[in-house]
Amino acid sequence: MIRPALIAAALLAATPAIAQERSAQRYQLDLSVVQNGVEVVSTRTWILEDAPASASASVGGTTYAFEADLFAVQGDGDDAQMQLEARLSRNDARIAAPRLTFLRGDKAAVRVGDGSGDLLSMTITPIE
Repeated sequence: MIRPALIAAALLAATPAIAQERSAQRYQLDLSVVQNGVEVVSTRTWILEDAPASASASVGGTTYAFEADLFAVQGDGDDAQMQLEARLSRNDARIAAPRLTFLRGDKAAVRVGDGSGDLLSMTITPIE
């Protein structure tokens, strides 16, 4: 009779720890390439923590490929910071590789240019 009570007490004691584990949050990732002030390509994909994402688009014989990885910043006590590492290629030639660090659950954006005049705009938004 005491044994089932001990098991139940152990399960109840473990419940807060289990409840504190957070599931991976989904984010929407928007990417656009602007040439001379004109958006030439725009794509959207979704990404999960610790899972890669990719997208591609072709415009006028030019193919843009996008790959990204999202992960929690190590050493940040409660994993409050996330880092997005992205790679953008034009016709298989890498044109940008931005990194973006932001707070978990927040929206963030970055813009980077390359030598040809292309401007890469990337926005990550949490999906509730």
